[in-house]
Amino acid sequence: MPIELKHIHFSYDLLDQPLFEDVSFTLDDKWRFGLAGRNGRGKTTLLRLLMGQLGYEGEIVTDLAFVYFPLPIRSPESPVYTAIDEVMPLEVWRLERECQLLGMNKEIVWEPFSQLSGGEQTRVMLAALFCEENRFALLDEPTNHLDLQGRKQLARYLQKKQGYIVVSHDRHFLDTVIDHTLVIERSQVALYHGNFSTYEEQKERQDQFELDQNKSLKSEIARIEQSAKEKVDWGQQREKPSGNDPFGNAIAKRMMKRGKAIEQRTNAKIEEKKKLLKNIEKISDLTINCVSSHRNPVLRVKNFTLSYGDEPLFEPITFELFQGEQLAITGPNGSGKTTLLNYLQGMAKGVTVSGEVLIPQGLTVSTVSQTASHTGTLKDFAETQGIDYTLFLNNLRILGFTRDVFNVPIEEMSEGQKKKVELAKSLGTEAECYMWDEPLNYLDVYNQKQIEKMIEDYQPTLLFVEHDHVFVERVATRVVKLRQLNEDRKW
Repeated sequence: MPIELKHIHFSYDLLDQPLFEDVSFTLDDKWRFGLAGRNGRGKTTLLRLLMGQLGYEGEIVTDLAFVYFPLPIRSPESPVYTAIDEVMPLEVWRLERECQLLGMNKEIVWEPFSQLSGGEQTRVMLAALFCEENRFALLDEPTNHLDLQGRKQLARYLQKKQGYIVVSHDRHFLDTVIDHTLVIERSQVALYHGNFSTYEEQKERQDQFELDQNKSLKSEIARIEQSAKEKVDWGQQREKPSGNDPFGNAIAKRMMKRGKAIEQRTNAKIEEKKKLLKNIEKISDLTINCVSSHRNPVLRVKNFTLSYGDEPLFEPITFELFQGEQLAITGPNGSGKTTLLNYLQGMAKGVTVSGEVLIPQGLTVSTVSQTASHTGTLKDFAETQGIDYTLFLNNLRILGFTRDVFNVPIEEMSEGQKKKVELAKSLGTEAECYMWDEPLNYLDVYNQKQIEKMIEDYQPTLLFVEHDHVFVERVATRVVKLRQLNEDRKW
């Protein structure tokens, strides 16, 4: 059963350019799509168009019902089944069945929705979306609250399903759950067969072909223009003497005519050249204000754990962080990764400490928080943080901030924009050590690659928490895994 989008036009009132202009494509309802594209290109907007939540010009033709993750839960204090049934009617036995397929006890449908962990809330909402037939699921960032193990379990579940579109910035997750990639590019929406890695390979080849073609056409245009100029100049010189040489004048006219023909060829080549490079992403390099340290190691942890009450969050750990290292802290949700970072930054409250932590006196540390609540203008924020305003704005621009966002108060920005503000703040802070808590949240793949390259170029001393498997593999020089003493609820 196809899903057809015909000549879709859509724009937001505050934007100068339309977000979608004459977009047409056809999807098969059995395919599993990954929806990709730079932040701000309209991934969530496209899902909302399919849901019928926004007005548009054009036509969307299908007999399927679209269902959207996350669900708009209105009564979180109610039992799971009641809270979900209120916004998307379904039979309880179907929800119980799908919950079991996602590794949960079926009795979870009678627990208060608000008392579930973030990972459990994600799972029960996803279970609800796949309860009925003739539905096409639109999954907007389903991995946001899942740890590495949770993402693997969700991937196994989705591999057994058909017919959905998923938006995720986790490249490894996308590779395991999709067979087609729908990409919102700079000037078109393109459909690629294969998973995300296959798309990246195809896109890289296409971009290189266009770059080579552009270079070749540029040289050819220059050669043709020079040839045309020489022929026209020669013809004009031959016409200047008296008309006593009819044979010479005839040659001159032919040469000028040939020059005009060459000019037409040149214009055709120029038009051909204009069609190239329209969808090549312009990615610039980030800058980080890291400084070398004479202190080594910059951090020493020995037989260390943290507790709330009598229960330790994780088994005792021992490690050292040396200058120029990038050390990843991994572990399941609830194992204390964020609490550990907060403690090392002097921000943990109400915890009991066991073991040793040695941080050199005066060590300068720059942080990225998992959630931030900054307010005010970017200029005031930069002044408050004591960072160079020009460097701050430049990194925001490189991360994809558009001109119209620079004057928006931080509290009114999207979650992705707030994350970029937090990241640009840290990059602009002069520091010997960086501590980042899930820096990739809400960032697109291009931003992730920018961060990877920046780390490769500058080699900052970095302690970080991140669930993205690809990022950890590419960036971390070492990994410290937090192991829970009690892992009843894994994700």
